[in-house]
Amino acid sequence: MTRLTLALAAALVFTSPATLAQDTPDGQWHGGLSVSGTLASGNSSSRTLAANADGSRATAQDKISLYGVGNYGRNKVAGVDTTTADLLRVGGRYDFNLGTDWFAFGGAEGETNKAGGVRDRYSLNGGLGYHLLKDDVHSWDVFSGLGYTDSRFTDGSQANGAQVLVGEESSHKVSETTTLKQRFVYYPDGGELGARATLDAGLATRIAGGWTLNVGLSSHYAHRVPAGTKKTDNLLTAGFGYKF
Repeated sequence: MTRLTLALAAALVFTSPATLAQDTPDGQWHGGLSVSGTLASGNSSSRTLAANADGSRATAQDKISLYGVGNYGRNKVAGVDTTTADLLRVGGRYDFNLGTDWFAFGGAEGETNKAGGVRDRYSLNGGLGYHLLKDDVHSWDVFSGLGYTDSRFTDGSQANGAQVLVGEESSHKVSETTTLKQRFVYYPDGGELGARATLDAGLATRIAGGWTLNVGLSSHYAHRVPAGTKKTDNLLTAGFGYKF
């Protein structure tokens, strides 16, 4: 990842003091959605739309987590239309507690990012995790496992096979109205698959009822990309959202 990406991630994380908020194990769905965009017209025209969403349902025995990020952009200059962003990544994970600290998980993820050289990518994985912090106000997990990834690129090439993953995720409560969530996953070099890493972080401040002001960062690094394509994609958003 670039230094800018790491700096943005640090800014999001260290905006919060060391107070974390755990998913409430009440068997109900909790999460949020944020949307931002721009529209311009004149000698040139452009439109962009970005969205981030996450949701989870936790009990004393297990947890279901869902997440998604999307980014679409298009510019028109001198009558020529160009797609500048075309990203959609969705995934989910099921955690089952093996005791007070350990848990087993299984997950799946799908992605398309044609502007970034990925026609489609699908992953299935499973493994073990550990609750580093877990009480009424703390949640921070680390996890590792093994999965299978199938990638097809816009240049017609493809790669698939087994791949290790390691990661961590946490949920932070900055104040009674502001929360921070972040998730980082690293896939070491898996032969023809190449190394990958994803970082997603979001800061939400409640302004009225369930409505929020949001700042989000999504960064994706891939070692293997088609020729002429950058290895790192960064998406920094600011907009409105709804938290439930």
